[in-house]
Amino acid sequence: MRITGMSACVPATVEDNLSLPIYKDQNEALKVITSTGIQRHHKVDPGVTASDLSVKAVERLLDDLGWKPEDVDCFAYVCTSRDYIAPQTACILQDRLKLRNDCCVFDLPFGCSGWVYGMSIVGSLLSHGTLKRAILVAAETNTLNRNPLDTTVRPLFGDAATATALEFDPDYMRPMNFMFGVDGSGFEAVWAPYGGTRNPVTAEALQEKEVAPGVYRRGIDMVVNGMDVFGFAIKQPPRSLKELIATFNIDVETVDLLLLHQANRFIDEKIRKAVKMPPEKTPYCLEEYGNVTSASIPLTMVSRCADKLAGDEQHCIACGFGVGLAWASMEFHAGHVRCTEVLTY
Repeated sequence: MRITGMSACVPATVEDNLSLPIYKDQNEALKVITSTGIQRHHKVDPGVTASDLSVKAVERLLDDLGWKPEDVDCFAYVCTSRDYIAPQTACILQDRLKLRNDCCVFDLPFGCSGWVYGMSIVGSLLSHGTLKRAILVAAETNTLNRNPLDTTVRPLFGDAATATALEFDPDYMRPMNFMFGVDGSGFEAVWAPYGGTRNPVTAEALQEKEVAPGVYRRGIDMVVNGMDVFGFAIKQPPRSLKELIATFNIDVETVDLLLLHQANRFIDEKIRKAVKMPPEKTPYCLEEYGNVTSASIPLTMVSRCADKLAGDEQHCIACGFGVGLAWASMEFHAGHVRCTEVLTY
């Protein structure tokens, strides 16, 4: 299985952290920018969903590759921002994209580790040779489920959709190797308390409250407990990458790219140094797009690595980590990949 092409789409509306109205002054904003490395992010307009961004990304990718919708045998949609509770958004996108009725489609409601999980699942399906071509979408509209008055999340998260084209090739012998993990005891580190079947939406869950000085939330809003996430992120991802390297005898000197979930520049630098990768091999896009959860690794590839990926084969290792608390690391090779420029919606 090889990666054939990649695309990405972000909203046209940009929020600059330096001018967010939730801060008292620019000094307060500068502290956040300095500590996270995130300067701005893209935000969907009212009525626009992750699936809308995804349609534009997929249609452009199909056009660039010369694929017709009927050429796609498998379509996976990695996203927690579903259009409806039911049905799966992938079913709706099958019709919007005019995929075949016998196309294998499914949702994967993963967060920050989602692209790596999706690559494993779709890769496994393709490896049998029955399905030949697949599209893996990783998308999120974080700004729709995070309160704009919550100073702990608004400057960090952005919206994006990415599409990765995968193709079965019996002559391509490069392996994809994976390591997975989860610690469900920490699920409240990143969660939305209300809106599921455990805690259905109530009138009280829709009321906005000041839960800390300058931090406002409703019960249906996503909560990010920063210190819990930080403690997890500086320990488990580097451990996972080291296990990947040891298990599959990876010579780090041969690795061309370390692709990390774009959570926070300080956290990612801790991970990079732990696995002894030089900064020139560790691209970042968080300063422009913020944390886009499952879309962050492929968005980094499209926006920062397109020239490298279009050329000779690149030896890559990647790690996604966050919501769950779940993590996933992988080794793969990618070369002669058709990457379109980042689209806007």
